[in-house]
Amino acid sequence: MKIDITMQQTFSDNAMHSQVARRVRFVLSRFCTYLQIVKVRITDINGPKGGVDKRCVVSVKLASSGEVVVQGEGKNIFSALNYSLSRAGRTINRSLERRRDIPIRMSRRRTTSEEEPYLLEDTHDKFSQ
Repeated sequence: MKIDITMQQTFSDNAMHSQVARRVRFVLSRFCTYLQIVKVRITDINGPKGGVDKRCVVSVKLASSGEVVVQGEGKNIFSALNYSLSRAGRTINRSLERRRDIPIRMSRRRTTSEEEPYLLEDTHDKFSQ
């Protein structure tokens, strides 16, 4: 899992960057084998005016050719990040549960090919008696 973090100049310091990366790894570590790239963008909506104005957009590229994009807002960086990551975790879990391991067509082909020899043997036994 590769993590790409983009922050505005006002938030951009090494301590903040490492804390965000650590939080992303902690929340999404259970899906590590299914994820390719996690992109986190943190922006300040209305600058230094204050208020609920931090936006976090989490974009996750799944290994099974899918993408999950979640957006959240909060009073500070970590509240927006935690909200977005929790939603991303739920959405990834839901999309992975929907995915089927064996396609329906393959399972139908297997059942018909497995049943055919038994049908031939049963009809053979009826005629031999």
